[in-house]
Amino acid sequence: MKLLTCQTLFPLPLYKGKKELLPMEEIKWRCVTSLLSRTFGQDTIETCLETVIDLEAIVRASYVDVIALDRYELATTMVFDGCFLLELVICESKLDLEIPIPFNGISPGIAVKKMEYVVSDLMLLENQIPIFILETLFVKLLGSSNQMREFIRNLALPLFGYSGKLMVKSTSHFLDVAYSYIEMGWMDTEVRQEQPQQHLNRCATRVKAASITILSLQNDGDINFKLTTHFDESKGKLEIPSLIITQTTEVKWRSFIAWEHHKKKLKTSSSSVADRHSICTSSALLFRDLICCSSDVQLLKDTRVIEDHTNKSNRDLVAIFHSMASGVDHGIIDHKQTTMCLALNAFPTKNYLTKIYILPRHYFSKISDWCYSSYKYLKRGYIFAAYFLSFLTFVQTCYAIIAYHFPPK
Repeated sequence: MKLLTCQTLFPLPLYKGKKELLPMEEIKWRCVTSLLSRTFGQDTIETCLETVIDLEAIVRASYVDVIALDRYELATTMVFDGCFLLELVICESKLDLEIPIPFNGISPGIAVKKMEYVVSDLMLLENQIPIFILETLFVKLLGSSNQMREFIRNLALPLFGYSGKLMVKSTSHFLDVAYSYIEMGWMDTEVRQEQPQQHLNRCATRVKAASITILSLQNDGDINFKLTTHFDESKGKLEIPSLIITQTTEVKWRSFIAWEHHKKKLKTSSSSVADRHSICTSSALLFRDLICCSSDVQLLKDTRVIEDHTNKSNRDLVAIFHSMASGVDHGIIDHKQTTMCLALNAFPTKNYLTKIYILPRHYFSKISDWCYSSYKYLKRGYIFAAYFLSFLTFVQTCYAIIAYHFPPK
């Protein structure tokens, strides 16, 4: 699974110094200045630096890749970006009464939180700052609070559009906080057994042609990726929670998939059910299997399984769903989905007249999509020129062969 790369927001240890990240620096400085203006004194930033320098070994151990910064540069980066994050989660917080130094109602962070690409970058795996850094900065700058880690986690949730509180014991960073929130209540207690990798052999149109009714279920409040799909074999009903597609959906989804794969790599002696969850990877593979062409996307839109708020074309959505599942590890798929795919694949067609009526239009849509993709591919000037030159070379070669074997008399 190839991870996303930092786009605009965080020049964290792995990306420090990249030119494309500089435009955000001024905005971040304004947020940091706003936070420092409400702290216990002007010397607190030096105290934060000294404390984070002492945590250098733990900070470096929190990242997989080697960080090519000296201890002072690393501490400066952590303090700067950590203060920026604290300002974002504190401003406009409903937990303001629990913050030792209350928010005064004026902050550039309010406008920053409305920028969708900011929230997107906050979700990237390689953009994460360890939560213990934020705890340290909070205590040094604003004062202590009860159950500090839980408090910071609940401050962060509204930043990602989640309104509840997190009921888990431990999280590592903001991506882990967001993922743990959508994971709450998910149960897959079945014992995993070694079995061949299973995937759905029927796209959405073929599922409908087999007389299976596709129904949309409302997701739990603000959770968008907790796709607890259920197939009722006796009634022939496939129930899929609705997926709301916004500008940030793709980045969030990819980040959650990356985190699931990362957790799998980190898993050693732990055997808890939570460590084996792969709800976002499973849902990506399910949609990849359900969608083979634009007619499948339209069918899922008609059944309100997909709600697109981006005005993308159906063909563009096909490309997104297919790329979402590209390169994922099928070995971490949830047992529930494996069982469901087996049942859907084995479900017999009940009405062949319906199948004959539906499938020809589906094949036409697939051919249409293929022609459109070929047209877009050939539309590129250099591609067309290359194919045209290849064709001329082929024709010239044929004439040369004919002239050699059948010379003119």
